[in-house]
Amino acid sequence: MKENQAASVDRLVEQFSNMAKMSWNKKTIWGLKASEVRVLLAIRKEGTQDRQATVSEISRVLKVTSPTVTQMINNLIRNGYVSRVKHSGDQRISLLTLTQRGEECADEANRKYTALFQGMIDHLGEEDSEHLIKLLAQVFEYLEDHDLE
Repeated sequence: MKENQAASVDRLVEQFSNMAKMSWNKKTIWGLKASEVRVLLAIRKEGTQDRQATVSEISRVLKVTSPTVTQMINNLIRNGYVSRVKHSGDQRISLLTLTQRGEECADEANRKYTALFQGMIDHLGEEDSEHLIKLLAQVFEYLEDHDLE
C-alpha cells in the first residue's frame, strides 16, 4: 500500500467511525428505536389501501432477517403502533397495518427525516448532494460484496 493510500484509509476509517458514533439515527420518536421507526415507514411504503405489508416484504426492504423484523413487530404491536392479522389463504403469512398511533408516528418521522436531509442538501448544494448519493451507493455496493468475514 502506498503512503498516500494509507493516509486515505485512516481518514476513511475515521469518517466511518464518526458516522457510527453520531446520534441522529439513534434518537427515538415517541419512545421507539430508530429501527422500529424504519419498520413503521416500511409498512406504510409496502402496504397500500388494497394490500397490507408482510413480514417478508419488510425484511427485504430493510435488509434484515425475518426473525429480526418479527421481534420489532411484536414490540410495535404491544405498544399499539401496528396491527397484525393472518392471511386468509395462508395462515403462515402475517399481514401488517399501521394503527392510528403508528400513522401519526410515521408522519412525524417522515417530517423529521425530510427536514434533516433537506437541510443536508441545502448545506451541501444540489451538485455535491447528487455526487454524495452516487458515492454512497457505490460504497454500499462495495461493502455488500466485500464482507469482513
